[in-house]
Amino acid sequence: MKGETFKKYFLLTVIALGAGVIYKVAYMREAFYDAMLSGFQITNTQLGTISSIYGTVALISYLPGGILADKVSYKKLLTISFIGSGLLSLWCSTMPSFGMIKVIFGLMGVTTILTYWSAFVKTVRSLGNDEEQGRMFGLAEGIRGVSGIIASFIVMGIIQVAATEVGGMKGTLIFYGVIYIAVGIITMILLPNPKEVGTERTFVMGDLIAAFKHKGTWLVCALVFCWYMVYCTTSYAIPYLTNVYGVSSVAISTLSIIRAYGIGIVAAPLAGFLGDRMKSCSKTLAYASIMGVALMAVYLITPIKPEFLMVPVALTLLFSFLVFAARGIYFSPMAEAGIPLALTGAASGLISVLGYAPDMFIFNIMGGWLDNLPGAQGYRYIFILAIVFLVLATAVGFYICRYGKSLKAQGK
Repeated sequence: MKGETFKKYFLLTVIALGAGVIYKVAYMREAFYDAMLSGFQITNTQLGTISSIYGTVALISYLPGGILADKVSYKKLLTISFIGSGLLSLWCSTMPSFGMIKVIFGLMGVTTILTYWSAFVKTVRSLGNDEEQGRMFGLAEGIRGVSGIIASFIVMGIIQVAATEVGGMKGTLIFYGVIYIAVGIITMILLPNPKEVGTERTFVMGDLIAAFKHKGTWLVCALVFCWYMVYCTTSYAIPYLTNVYGVSSVAISTLSIIRAYGIGIVAAPLAGFLGDRMKSCSKTLAYASIMGVALMAVYLITPIKPEFLMVPVALTLLFSFLVFAARGIYFSPMAEAGIPLALTGAASGLISVLGYAPDMFIFNIMGGWLDNLPGAQGYRYIFILAIVFLVLATAVGFYICRYGKSLKAQGK
């Protein structure tokens, strides 16, 4: 019994450690934006194009990825995902042309979403019984955050000891490539073959149609879309501190790692706790949106002078806390919106496709602003965009809360 328990948690640890790093290369812009510009010798607009390509491929992969996870062994899918991502990272470390970089990031959309995401969720679920699901997913999320922080600080060390920024980028990509392949091999060797479960309910097209027609799907989709738009704008907070306030690269790397990976470990569980206490995650998100508007307003009126530096630094951390808190619970209002449990898979697939749609276009737009507008003006446009969608998120959040209460009153 003890041996089985140890094996279960060991496997969970290995899988979650891999989950904590598999998206690092695809989302390197969040922590190492300026290093990517120098290392790949590309512009803000080109980096936005790379991000949009990855986002587009990832977006169209959510639904087929869920179907694939029901058809193919998750052991095979996870192995393919890690080894494939590792090979792509090593290819990227050769600093290929911009055209090849676009191909690499497009293929990463396949290895990190189509073959990975749903398979990861299914694997974590298989490691525990019905009474252990919360524990399994909670531990997985915590381990993901910890492994992400550790990996990012190792990468920061690689960049610091490298002779050039290009050398630092190469070292980073090689490091992640080796880690991905190692996790893939460990997964292939240690992960048990899944048992056939004949009674498990599989995806049917009728679920997708029913979810598409359900009002709650579109309400939650609107909420996720608004908050994801806001999340996309936060990746430019760090470059803003560097390029406008002149914060050193060493200080900014530490801050960016804390912002991108450390805050979520605390923010998401706290948001879930508050949502449960308030008996409405949609209301919690609405209040978070209001606080976000206030923080962004202060951001816009803060003078761009060295003596005011700590104000935008503090605002960046506080705003990131709100955003990562929201990310942790913005799928939770599905129950409030009346989406039946049986439609959860189909609804979440549709919500993911539409809610994460900003990946296809927003980084091109914001990168263009930074390339074509002088000084801090491009960043101001980005912050105003965040305010607009925070206001919309406030309205949607309160509407879902009201809608949920009306459903309860009707006994639905």
